[in-house]
Amino acid sequence: MAYKKHKQYRLPGFDYSSNASYFLTIVTKNREHFFGEIKEGEMFLSEIGKYIEDNFKIIESTISHIQIEEYAIMPNHLHLIVTIITESNSNFEFKKGIQPLLPKSISSFINHLKGNIKFWCNTNNRSQFAWQPRFHDRIIRNEKEYTAISKYIENNVANWQHDEYL
Repeated sequence: MAYKKHKQYRLPGFDYSSNASYFLTIVTKNREHFFGEIKEGEMFLSEIGKYIEDNFKIIESTISHIQIEEYAIMPNHLHLIVTIITESNSNFEFKKGIQPLLPKSISSFINHLKGNIKFWCNTNNRSQFAWQPRFHDRIIRNEKEYTAISKYIENNVANWQHDEYL
């Protein structure tokens, strides 16, 4: 019996714990609007949305290798530019197949962020909250790309009616 070929979600051979900036999008399960709503071009955060924003504000002081450069909390998804600043992982070796989370990597950061928010929801009578199982990432390759993505994040609320995650 042939195995189903799985879609590759990460850039093969790239060390996601290396010093770089990453554009990340994390979506709620079924794109449900848990984080708030947009009215008259302004985002009004729910309690979950406020909790996420509070977390973003303290991450740099608690996670030394992560900087959240930009972010937008939308009704059903998050956009972030995250920069990893750490000593290079000299033990990195790309292997095919499922591997444990690489410490200080983007996947590790997202795993902890999603887990922290889900835990808060479960302990605050919001157990219906859930995430999509994966996240979207893009390695930002240069300043021009960084500027374009930053502008996209900045204008995300204003462009909500055209958003693919609506």
